[in-house]
Amino acid sequence: MIKAKIISFSDCTRLLSSSFNGYLPCLVFIDKKGFSGLKNLGIYSTCSGYSSPLFHQKRWFKGDRSSLNGGERKSYGIGGLSRKEEKSLLKKLLDELNLKKTKETIPNIEQSNERFRQIIRDEKLTPEEVQRLQISFAEGYVAAEGKPRSTKKPFKTRLKEYLFFAMVMTLPLLILIEISARPFRRVLIGSGNLVSPEEIDVTFADVRGVEEAKQELQEIVEFLRNPDKFSALGGKLPKGVLLVGPPGTGKTLLARAVAGEAAVPFFHAAGPEFDEILVGQGARRVRDLFATAKLKAPCVVFIDEIDSVGGKRTNSVLHPYANQTINQLLTEMDGFRQNEGVIVLGATNRKEDLDKALLRPGRFDVEVHVPVPDLKDRENIFDLYLSRIKLAPNVDSKRLAKRTIGFTGADIENMVNQAALRAAIDGKSSVSMEYFESARDKVVMGPERKNKIPDEEANKNTAYHEAGHTLVALYTKGADPLHKVTIVPRGLSLGHTALMPDREKYSKTKMEYLADLDVLMGGRVAEEIIFGSEKVTPGASSDFKHATDIATSMVKHFGMSEKVGVRFFENSRDGLVVMNDISNSTSELIDSEIKRILQESYDRAKHILLSKADEHQRLAEALLKYETLDSDEVALVIQGKDPRVLKR
Repeated sequence: MIKAKIISFSDCTRLLSSSFNGYLPCLVFIDKKGFSGLKNLGIYSTCSGYSSPLFHQKRWFKGDRSSLNGGERKSYGIGGLSRKEEKSLLKKLLDELNLKKTKETIPNIEQSNERFRQIIRDEKLTPEEVQRLQISFAEGYVAAEGKPRSTKKPFKTRLKEYLFFAMVMTLPLLILIEISARPFRRVLIGSGNLVSPEEIDVTFADVRGVEEAKQELQEIVEFLRNPDKFSALGGKLPKGVLLVGPPGTGKTLLARAVAGEAAVPFFHAAGPEFDEILVGQGARRVRDLFATAKLKAPCVVFIDEIDSVGGKRTNSVLHPYANQTINQLLTEMDGFRQNEGVIVLGATNRKEDLDKALLRPGRFDVEVHVPVPDLKDRENIFDLYLSRIKLAPNVDSKRLAKRTIGFTGADIENMVNQAALRAAIDGKSSVSMEYFESARDKVVMGPERKNKIPDEEANKNTAYHEAGHTLVALYTKGADPLHKVTIVPRGLSLGHTALMPDREKYSKTKMEYLADLDVLMGGRVAEEIIFGSEKVTPGASSDFKHATDIATSMVKHFGMSEKVGVRFFENSRDGLVVMNDISNSTSELIDSEIKRILQESYDRAKHILLSKADEHQRLAEALLKYETLDSDEVALVIQGKDPRVLKR
């Protein structure tokens, strides 16, 4: 049994005259105040004869924050023992008391009391020692109850505080780095639009059908290649070239060809790239682009869809900073500081939306129109794209060019690609003329929807509807020749009547516009005659829309109404509030004339179909039987012949 002696702070003074020789080796339990009292009384000098200090402050184990010890650290002292012997002696004491060293819990109160009773019942202890043990235990318990709980924060909480402190301290440094790196970042923004000459493999040889536009741009390329040739005569490089034309005519392709031919740095950007919800960001991007371009001069800056950045300036109170981007663009192109060697190429299909200050000489000096290709241009375009695929012997580019009036370069490329894909799906070794005809119908009328077959009643209604369009087109002077009629659903329609002009038309006469109106009315008229006015369908809604647009243009823009006269009426639909600058009587007159033209067209179509009732019925029945008829087959049906029997 290990001898133990427990003392309190009140007994510390008695240790100066007492001796532990009768108890060595022993373990002395002293509370924190008792240990401080011994230290203050100079006990170290009194016990200097021992091999080690009489008392050592040791940590035993963490208790839970209970009322047993209140989180208080205890102090233990063993005299005359080495550090190793101290640990061994403590271990033996813990084993005898059945105490376990843990981090989470300590023995409960009942177990501690039982161990204490066993200690004081020891026969070797004198009554005085037992009394001192009881007094020291009681004083230590009372002292522990009065101690406050530990306020030390958990590790996770302290870690979060350290991280927050580090973030707050480094924030000014990050702001300083951002400000100092801004000039370099702005240069990188402009450099991101740079295209190296070796990255572009398009030349003017790859551009067909726009010979006049190519000629204008070849002069720009010559400026860039040999500037001294023109400066010797006092000429200056043009500031900008504006490419204007319908979608798909090759404006962007021309810009790429300029980049490939000029062999100078080429910067490309789209108008929407300058749009930004933050005020001033669009103007800053314009500055960055031109600042980088000036470092690479001579160079070309191409801005596609320039109408989105160079639109007309407004005085909107809702967005007072809306003009910052366009103003910055105007300044960069021709401001106080001149741009030498930077040519701006702009492309748009909405020239009317551009600001007038942007169109003046000094900014866009040259305006190049890129129109829809004519017959000769379409043939050249077909030759270019047909040379890239395997063709059957029956393919004729001139015939294809005649059947694609109104097609743009993009439409022709898509048509050739669709034909090649369909031939590959069918496992053909070459692309024949039939595939090009099918691809043309797909581009004009939309893809077939053979899996969505309407019911018998819908098919019958569609057959008479399309037959009405066809007959009115055949018997109306000035209408375009018929190409094909079908009741197979294509795109969003249940049927389609395709008309194909026999020549290039650069303008239309009044008779031709009226003929177009009559053909458009033929579908609804046929439904009304065959099924009655109570059973007409909304299938003619797109026809009415197109007819209304034509009649409105005839009255308000073309001066083709005798009552309204030759005045031009502007359509003001840009602002939130539409301002009408015409009188109420004039508005009523315009509405009445539009209605008169449409009604007269409806009556003419009705007269034709009533007089051709037999042909109308035969054509509708042939469509229900064969679904699709071309112009030659339609002519045979009208004559009362079976088109497919004669073809065999």
